[in-house]
Amino acid sequence: MSITPLAFPLDRPHGYEELRDEPVWDPARHLVPTVESENAADQASDKTVKVEMLSDFGYTPEQIAACPSPVAVAGPFRLLSAQGVADAQAVLTRLRATAQADVGNRAPNYLAGGVYKSKFLRDMCYCPELIRRMSRLMATTLAPHTMPTQQLYVNFAPEDISKAVDSWHVDSIDYDCVILLEDPFSCEGGHFQYFRGTINEAAELFGTTVDDLPTGFSRELPAHRVVSVQNQQPGDCVVQQGARVIHRAERLAKRAERTTMVISFVPASVAYQDNNNLARLLQWDMPGTQGELARHCAWRAQARLSELMNELSVNAPTEEIAPRLQQAIADVSRLLDLLSRKSP
Repeated sequence: MSITPLAFPLDRPHGYEELRDEPVWDPARHLVPTVESENAADQASDKTVKVEMLSDFGYTPEQIAACPSPVAVAGPFRLLSAQGVADAQAVLTRLRATAQADVGNRAPNYLAGGVYKSKFLRDMCYCPELIRRMSRLMATTLAPHTMPTQQLYVNFAPEDISKAVDSWHVDSIDYDCVILLEDPFSCEGGHFQYFRGTINEAAELFGTTVDDLPTGFSRELPAHRVVSVQNQQPGDCVVQQGARVIHRAERLAKRAERTTMVISFVPASVAYQDNNNLARLLQWDMPGTQGELARHCAWRAQARLSELMNELSVNAPTEEIAPRLQQAIADVSRLLDLLSRKSP
């Protein structure tokens, strides 16, 4: 059940201002070219990419079947051209003054809501060619994330290098692509790392619950199960099923520039349970969050209800109709429950 991606909102949350006189996103200039072939196995850009499956991390066949994709992590691979890196850095340099610090355990120097602040970044996130490449590697059709505040997130190097750039966590969204903008050999440490284990294992090692994993944890995980990604040049990236992979950006050994852009996606199919952590996203309380969540849930419900209208027999019994209606509006019902608890 694949559906049309949710369009960008007509307005923006209060407090966001868009840059003027930006570079214009052009995939022909800003993405590296790929070798095209009707046979995906012949595509050089894919053959050389390391791919790890959820089964490699210890997920059961039942757990994997509940996910839109069996892929855990793919990469590193080159995504942005030299011009793409240069123009992205130029835009982020102008936006850096709007960066924030997480008061919890996560990222001490980050920028959220970049697509509301920059048309260049917004067009990059909605770029059909970029999304096609991510979809191919993740073995499922992806779409731009339905919540613009989550479409592009940036981590800058922290002022205090005793802190990780981003601590161990799972994402509150389904899928994301992590792009390094600096020369990876210009700094010591700061690698993107992931844990070859399940979210349940990580929660047990951290002494917490799976629901709390997005908050971030500084405790070290078993070194023999941690993979450090060695990017080769600026513009390299990793794409992952962020809601199922424990990952972090390790701390720097010495002060250096280290900037990563994280582009987020949702699966185009709404046949699966929503892996976006609505409760956690609501807690962040960023401008526009509640409206974005409402649009996200309505988008999923609309597709499910449309399928119901097209497929349900008029002779269907009550015991079939009621569960299917409940399943169709499950996301809306869940959000309404969360909003009612949040209300004073």
